[in-house]
Amino acid sequence: MMSNRIRVTLSTLSFLAALLNWGQARANDFPSKPIRVIVPFAAGGANDLIARALQRPLGKALGGTVVVENRAGGSTKIGTQALLRAEPDGHTLLLLGHVALMSYYYSGTYDSKVWNEMTVLGQTGQMAWGMLEARADAPFQTWQELIAFAKKNPGKLSAGGPALGGMMNLIVIESAASAGVDITYIPYAGGGPSGAALLGGHVQYRVAQPPEVYPNVKAGLTRGLAVAFPTRLPEMPDVPTLKELGIKEDVPVFGFDFWGPGQMPAALAQKISKAIEEAMKDPEYIEIAKRLTYQPIFTGPEALKVSIQNFESNVGPRLEKAFPRKPN
Repeated sequence: MMSNRIRVTLSTLSFLAALLNWGQARANDFPSKPIRVIVPFAAGGANDLIARALQRPLGKALGGTVVVENRAGGSTKIGTQALLRAEPDGHTLLLLGHVALMSYYYSGTYDSKVWNEMTVLGQTGQMAWGMLEARADAPFQTWQELIAFAKKNPGKLSAGGPALGGMMNLIVIESAASAGVDITYIPYAGGGPSGAALLGGHVQYRVAQPPEVYPNVKAGLTRGLAVAFPTRLPEMPDVPTLKELGIKEDVPVFGFDFWGPGQMPAALAQKISKAIEEAMKDPEYIEIAKRLTYQPIFTGPEALKVSIQNFESNVGPRLEKAFPRKPN
């Protein structure tokens, strides 16, 4: 007579086998309709540009059509919530760096560690997280001159950037604090709007990502004041690093990651991850990435999980200190 323990074990194994077969079937049938890639920022910023550069090659790698959808607002919450509400069938993805997502949690934007409710699929490259940029005709040409200007004109200097909270906001806070000056941070829906505000004279400088800064610098419209990266960028060798300017806080290297909803079948997640890696070999994508000062280096899900753990241990506490949560 079969024991209850054996019956339970066989039942569990049968369930797991059925679940595996279901997940494999979902992967085999994918895609069955257009694949939506959500960008949680306005059009024109680095996040949007990378998504659109991968739109065609990713569609080719998956054998389907990829559509980019901008869902800006709420410091990425609008776009992220759209992903969380989606079915885990692979037809809705999100492009957002885990370091950006986590920085918004640790600065109080999110109430929970939302990345644990999502499926990380792969990173599309690496670059400096942020740069400080001013107009070419600004009354200061270097970071040191900006500080001198701020001290002579207290309360009159404002910096634009993407959304309240997060690492970009922290870069402005920590760099200003290191010089002993007060800066007003003005949030925008993304790199496109903050760039328009800078060029229109609505802010005196801004924090932005290198792909958003480089075209302006190359055109002679703006100049870089500092870059948050271990070394100077070859595209802008005259721009010093934050550490060279005496700002000692480490800023993680940035990359844009693909995410799916939680509970995505493993076979489907693996198929999409491999397609992302394949899409990144596209010569046109590589060329666009390089023009954006973005190194097209693929990082898989397991390595990203390690990076997430490191951020929780090392960077999260700094953000919590800079952006203390308001009591309920």
